[in-house]
Amino acid sequence: MAVRIPAAFAANMLEGATLQGIDPAGLLRRAGLPPQPTDLAAPDFVRLVRTVTLTMDDELGGLQHRPQRIGITAIMAGALSHAETLGEAYGRAVQFMDLMDNSFRYGFRESGSSVMFELTRIPGREVLNVMAIEMILVLVTRMLSWMAGNRGATNAAWFDYPAPGHVAAYRGMFARAPMQFGQSSSGIAIPAGLMKLPIVRSEAQAINYARRTPLDAFLPVDAAVGLSLEVAVAVENVLTVERRLADMAEVCSALGIAQHTLRRRLKKEGVDYSDIRKQVRRDLAVRLLTTSDASVEGIAERAGFSEASAFIRAFRSWTGVTPRAYRLSEL
Repeated sequence: MAVRIPAAFAANMLEGATLQGIDPAGLLRRAGLPPQPTDLAAPDFVRLVRTVTLTMDDELGGLQHRPQRIGITAIMAGALSHAETLGEAYGRAVQFMDLMDNSFRYGFRESGSSVMFELTRIPGREVLNVMAIEMILVLVTRMLSWMAGNRGATNAAWFDYPAPGHVAAYRGMFARAPMQFGQSSSGIAIPAGLMKLPIVRSEAQAINYARRTPLDAFLPVDAAVGLSLEVAVAVENVLTVERRLADMAEVCSALGIAQHTLRRRLKKEGVDYSDIRKQVRRDLAVRLLTTSDASVEGIAERAGFSEASAFIRAFRSWTGVTPRAYRLSEL
């Protein structure tokens, strides 16, 4: 089934132009869209974003305190392509965006097994609606993952606003990661192991990618693809049925592949077997917390933990809060 972009994204994209006196009906007409679009096909949404940003000469569509002129993201992408590793590229991105001195201050820090890419509002600066934050988090993290030849992975995501009406779309945008709303900042936690990946795209490739934005920005992307996805499915099958985590030998037997081959191919995809097992277990626990009335003890057992206390410790390490606190934040 073709991916549909919620109509809320289009409404939020048009708000900045409307406040600056630009007729939204004219922008929709120029993009080849009806006067009041509902959910949009991805190519239609991309045309709308490009129409708005080019008309305004503002890559941020009037959503932030001051315009970000067309071409700035391409300049940044070219500069980041000269980083040695993904971690270095993130550090450079934060410095570059802080120099623009717009609506946010940016941060990049390590925390346990994750690194945090974070943005905090500057008091008194305009942030028109939630799309200002959505665009930055999604566009920057996906572009940098692409530069490293990786599809990316997200351990957690958090936002400094209440859950929006289109929150269902966030599951695809943020790779099914645990999410929290109403926080003091917004950001994404990324597996620290990915930061060692080398940047493999050239300056020309990076600039061309930035010019294509937002072609892939708001489409669902699973962290697990290719062999990673096959392994995740095999692990999930055992966990769901037998309530335990499968070891590598079992998965290799199910997939008909040698263990050394599995390790080598997963390494090429930028992941390892233990990370996949952790993510499958985490995804199951989050899904049960948000879609069922099962007790914390019951969820711990179904997620393959021998004791609820071990589950609570693990969940806190994933999200920073206890399972009960996370469940309450989702209500």
